[in-house]
Amino acid sequence: MLPPSNAVHWRRAAALLALGALLVGCPEKTTSTGGGDNCTDEFAAGTPQSSVSTVTLCRAEYISVYDPQRKVPLVVAEKLQPQEFDGSVSRADNFQPDPDLAENQSAALSDYRGSGYARGHMAPAGDFSSSDEAMNESFYLSNIVPQDSGMNSGIWSSLESATRACAKQLGSVYVLTGPVFEGPRQVIGNDKVMVPSSIYKIVVSGKAARAFLMPNRKLPPARSNFSRYEVTVDEVQRATGLTFFPQGGVNSQAHANFCSGSYGSS
Repeated sequence: MLPPSNAVHWRRAAALLALGALLVGCPEKTTSTGGGDNCTDEFAAGTPQSSVSTVTLCRAEYISVYDPQRKVPLVVAEKLQPQEFDGSVSRADNFQPDPDLAENQSAALSDYRGSGYARGHMAPAGDFSSSDEAMNESFYLSNIVPQDSGMNSGIWSSLESATRACAKQLGSVYVLTGPVFEGPRQVIGNDKVMVPSSIYKIVVSGKAARAFLMPNRKLPPARSNFSRYEVTVDEVQRATGLTFFPQGGVNSQAHANFCSGSYGSS
């Protein structure tokens, strides 16, 4: 029998080999790995569907639908509840590759150094102040995209705060966040991490959804009115090629108006 530490090592190695084989053999296959409840609990209406190969990475308080070719998540999903962000856990700032991805599937810290882009969280660290595990997992590079530094610390941070305020008002919301790739292809680092042209955030309450789409550049500040960037879910689906709610039940065509105090009126 292998010692416990070696057994864990070999189980992880075997899992990664099996994952690699699936991705090579099935170009549009979605595979799941990680330690979430059942890898669906953070989605509003089923796992978002993509036409490209993805890996679904289950975490304590978010799920990443990850593209190992672009080296970024396509969708990061949360069921955001106040008890998750009302804790006292400090920000970790421990960025690291995702341990459930093979080296050739992941970005590296060096890809971002000197790139001119921030390591932009899709599920923000500020959502996870009640759990050391969730805070640490938020710094996995499978939750990160290259983001304009001014946008990251400015209007995007304000949108994240507004979303927490909305979750507090309503009790909980589902949140989907990710990149859009339009126009000329741009990459950073030796691993050719794809740079988004824009970034979206979709907030779902019941059957209603508010969607925001912002170009990936420094933008004028907005504290409580993000309506200039508000779009429909269908517009984000067309821009990304994703289907966000395959089980239906969420209105993807209308502009919702919940949490107008946080987001402004559309």
